[in-house]
Amino acid sequence: MEKIDKTLFFDIINNFAIVPFTQSRGYIEMSDGGNQNRYMFFVDSLEKPSIACAGYIMKRFGLKLLIIDGECLCDEKNIDSKKIRDFYKEIAQAGFDMVEVSSSLPYNALYEIGIRQAGFLKPVGLFSTPLTIVVDLQHEISYNKQRTVNLKNTEKFSLALEYVQNPTDEHINRYVVIHKEMSDRKQFIDTVNFDRIKILLSDTNFYLFFVKKGKNYVAGNIVYARNNAAIGVYSCTSFEGREVYAGFFMKDKIYSLFKEQGYFTFDYGRISPAAHKKNNLFIAKNGVKGDYLLYCGEWSWYKRQIYRPLMYFVKKYLFKRVEV
Repeated sequence: MEKIDKTLFFDIINNFAIVPFTQSRGYIEMSDGGNQNRYMFFVDSLEKPSIACAGYIMKRFGLKLLIIDGECLCDEKNIDSKKIRDFYKEIAQAGFDMVEVSSSLPYNALYEIGIRQAGFLKPVGLFSTPLTIVVDLQHEISYNKQRTVNLKNTEKFSLALEYVQNPTDEHINRYVVIHKEMSDRKQFIDTVNFDRIKILLSDTNFYLFFVKKGKNYVAGNIVYARNNAAIGVYSCTSFEGREVYAGFFMKDKIYSLFKEQGYFTFDYGRISPAAHKKNNLFIAKNGVKGDYLLYCGEWSWYKRQIYRPLMYFVKKYLFKRVEV
């Protein structure tokens, strides 16, 4: 395993088959806030790279934590448990007190064997579901009965999808306003702001869409698309948009657009079936007839055993994250 600089990292993964949006240039530059020391970059081999990742460095309570949100793979079809083991074993020895991984790779037993052999375990509690829905764009897209009715209802409102090829500051502001309105309505913590979205959209693998009702912008969506696969990143609907089923209209038109462009799949980017209000979002996403997929999910390594329950306490009670 080699530690490399940011420029070399993006040069290497440019030709990789799998680069999740959380490892893209736009997302990393959005997340680092201009601090070049926020991320550390790794590759298994400079001569023949097959796995690489960027890790976010966090310092809390005198401890140093590395957060790895997804991995980049040169070849998605040939996961090697030994390479996974060696890669993460060396990362665990890179001078951190804790390493946490959230993998968005489709579940593969060889990945689990490798990361377990590197000393990683499932964390005490899970705060992101390893489940998603993947829509096959190569076949006819179909919906359940309720989603079909909702789409039929959109015909009454003369809605239109707008793809913004070159987003201006005005477009970004419009998106941020809709997202804030939705977050306030749902009482979510909103991390979306103008500067972050502008940086994200500077990466041409991110696509911005709006739904318009007349002259009003009533919904927005940001999609990451690369190597014939698309995934939803951010989505928002205004109160007016909810009244005219704009979210359902938007997704249907986005599927059709990527299908026409030759993309194979659209990933919802995690679903959250639950016994509380988050289940409403799952019900909305579950209206499309896609394939349920299990990600490799969350894994953690701790220098000291006591850090395992400690991190659960910090996430749940200090950071107020919802366990899933």
